[in-house]
Amino acid sequence: MKSNSIKILECFNFPESRFLTELQHNENGIPPNTEIVDSETGKSWIIKSRALSGILLIADLETKFDCETELEHISNRYKNNKERETAIEKELEKRKNGIYWYLLKAKDKKQKDKPKIGTELTIKTTPQHRV
Repeated sequence: MKSNSIKILECFNFPESRFLTELQHNENGIPPNTEIVDSETGKSWIIKSRALSGILLIADLETKFDCETELEHISNRYKNNKERETAIEKELEKRKNGIYWYLLKAKDKKQKDKPKIGTELTIKTTPQHRV
């Protein structure tokens, strides 16, 4: 994956007109308020915060970046230890592949659609955003 590029792997509606998205990138984190743009449609979204994995936080294994100053966390429930350990392994494998969860919000308040899964978006670089 090229620099300044993000791939949408999953996207779910979230409260307050936000979207919980699983993104793949090779950046050293993505700061809050970073704009990401779909060059084909011109639509853009703003990174509101990183959503950390609760199971990785508990195990002290979550990848953190200094530039990601707005943080949330998501947690799941597991039936047993084996299921929990499997989930940890899967999440760690995702981190090795540059896959993380973020909360996004459409830049244009009138825009209600979420980014499409599989789409590659471009990070709009500004003087404040130097990853």
